[in-house]
Amino acid sequence: MNLNKLFETQRKLDEKIVKEKGLEGQDLLSMKILALQVELGELANEWRGFKFWSENREPRTNIPVTAWGEPYKNPLLEEYVDCLHFILSIGMEVGVYRFDYDSINPIYKESDVTTQFLRAIDYTIGLRDDDYCLELLQTFIYLGEMLGFTWDEIETAYYAKNAINHERQESGY
Repeated sequence: MNLNKLFETQRKLDEKIVKEKGLEGQDLLSMKILALQVELGELANEWRGFKFWSENREPRTNIPVTAWGEPYKNPLLEEYVDCLHFILSIGMEVGVYRFDYDSINPIYKESDVTTQFLRAIDYTIGLRDDDYCLELLQTFIYLGEMLGFTWDEIETAYYAKNAINHERQESGY
């Protein structure tokens, strides 16, 4: 797993967005944190496991086309990667530029997916601090594992979505 390469890739996208949207000098951290919280909600919604009232609690992992016409193979993975984009972006903003995957601490892994989601959401509250960001990153990596993703799947999906995000900036998204 090469998170450091992902940080660098995210830095390039962030710089492009700031330049293209004329956001130089603006404090975007609060908006990024809120965007991450929204994306975590969207990820949970695709997971569906918390919906005790529903007959269909299976994760949404195979929808052929999005509402805006882009093909999906796994919407759950797509939402996970959307969250990862914001976690990396926030990390750089609060001073986290590097992370060694081998140093991930198992204390950040809960016994079930619902509690893992709640722990991730809890860490978003303090994200103005680099310690919270490192804790969130570790919690989020375990969440991906608990959702059944391999790092290769995550990395491939991240780069695919990053390319889409660059295209969106060029097309005035």
